[in-house]
Amino acid sequence: MKIHAELNELLNEFYPGQKIPSERVLSERFGVARMTLRHTIESFILEGRLERRHGSGTFISNQCYSLSARCRSFSSEMASRGLEPTNKLLISKIISADKVCASKLRVPLNSKMLKFSRLRLGDEIPMAYQTTIIPVSYIGNIEDHELEGALEDMLQIKFGIFITTSQTEISGDFVEQKVSKLLEITTLTPCLVKETIDMDLHSRNIMWNKTWYNAERFKIKFDAACNVRELKNPTAS
Repeated sequence: MKIHAELNELLNEFYPGQKIPSERVLSERFGVARMTLRHTIESFILEGRLERRHGSGTFISNQCYSLSARCRSFSSEMASRGLEPTNKLLISKIISADKVCASKLRVPLNSKMLKFSRLRLGDEIPMAYQTTIIPVSYIGNIEDHELEGALEDMLQIKFGIFITTSQTEISGDFVEQKVSKLLEITTLTPCLVKETIDMDLHSRNIMWNKTWYNAERFKIKFDAACNVRELKNPTAS
C-alpha cells in the first residue's frame, strides 16, 4: 500500500526511542482516514518497528539488548553497548531487617539496613527499576547523591569494600502501576527480574539487588562451556 511506503519513509527520519506524531497529525499529512493509518501503524508494531507506550504515544522501537547472566554491573552493561548509564534516586530510607532480608544478607534479625530504589537509564531512556538493600553496619552514613553513581565504585573508594562474587537468579514477573509508569510500559508488559546477592573479599553478603527490566527490550545471554568427552574407538580391540 502507498501509505505503508510513505510512513516507512517518514519513520526513517526518526531515531530509536523517539516519539512519532499522533494519528491525527499523520492522517492529515498523508490524506488518509485515521482507521487506515491506525492499521498501518499496527503493521509496523507487529514488525517490531514501532512500539506503543501506555499514556505516552507511539515510539520508534529501541534496540533489544542482551542482559548477561554473569556478575556484571548495570553501568558495565550499558557502557559495553555504547550507552551512557545514569541513575535517578527515587527513595532511600533506613529499615529493620525482616526474616527474608536477614537471611539474604546473613545479618541478625532487625538489623538496620539502608534500602533505596533507583530508576536506571541508558542515554536517558528508562531501562530498569532497581531496589537495593545494604547493611548499615558495613557502610555507615551515605549521602543521597552518592547513590546516584556506580555503587561498586563508591563502596571501593569510600569504604574499601571490593565486590568479588555474585549469586544471581533470573525470573519473569509483572510490575505494579507506579513502576510501569517509570519504565514507560503497561502493567501487562512482562519483565525480566534479576536478583543478585553481591559478596566481598571476606565472603560477606554486602548488597541485595532486585532489578526489573522490560522483557521487550532485553534478552538474557548465557555463556556456557561444554565438557568434551573422549570417545572410545569402537573398532579398537
